[in-house]
Amino acid sequence: PLLIYSGTKSCFICPYHGWTYGLDGALVKATRTSGIKKFKLNEMGLVPLKVAIWWPFALISFKGVLPNKHVDTENVSNEWLGSAAEILSINRIDTSLDYVCRRVYTLDCNWKAFCDNYLDGGYHVPYAHKGLASGLQLDSYSTKMYEKVSIQSCASSTNDREEEYARLGSKALYAFIYPNFMINRYGPWMDTNLVLLLGPREFQVIFDYFLDASVVDNDSFIRKSLKDSEKMQEEDLILCKVVQQGLESPA
Repeated sequence: PLLIYSGTKSCFICPYHGWTYGLDGALVKATRTSGIKKFKLNEMGLVPLKVAIWWPFALISFKGVLPNKHVDTENVSNEWLGSAAEILSINRIDTSLDYVCRRVYTLDCNWKAFCDNYLDGGYHVPYAHKGLASGLQLDSYSTKMYEKVSIQSCASSTNDREEEYARLGSKALYAFIYPNFMINRYGPWMDTNLVLLLGPREFQVIFDYFLDASVVDNDSFIRKSLKDSEKMQEEDLILCKVVQQGLESPA
């Protein structure tokens, strides 16, 4: 990477060979190139990319790049999320959360098995995730379809074990954005899941966790919440693995 740390500079220098670039990506200085025939600084700049921001997410497009052209945020949200953008906004998918940590899982199955597990409308939850199921009102589970987004939502159980289910809050919302990105909002938490294909029967899923600022210093709550989440991911990993075995069986 050209940049690792944050700061304020008028240019940046590649840590590999010392080439210097302007903030517009133009190459302004290249070391030890005097002997290279037909080397032109103005032809060796960085390729511009279209970048836009929607709430906490930075979006990058490699298509139709128009340097120095302003990207309209409303058009970006419509292109990425369609009419689901408003639903996600009012359900607290925003910039008010603090980043907590990342977890990466590698699964030995086809990536679509993981997505299918995510999208089954809570069908498997009472059988595969008994701990989670006890904290949800599964009869309230609903799924709504939008242009490129599927949103599942479910109310949390109200019982005497309020502290135990504080991670879930009053309801949970699970948004699948086609084809490989998920946003989960529950209680003070938000986590995102990015699925990266490694092969026909192997992929990685990257979990990034975000938390409401009011509890970001509550270490015991964070540890317990992450432990509960880890348990659920392990349960899903087992499911996806045996689904892959079934897909490959001759039966």
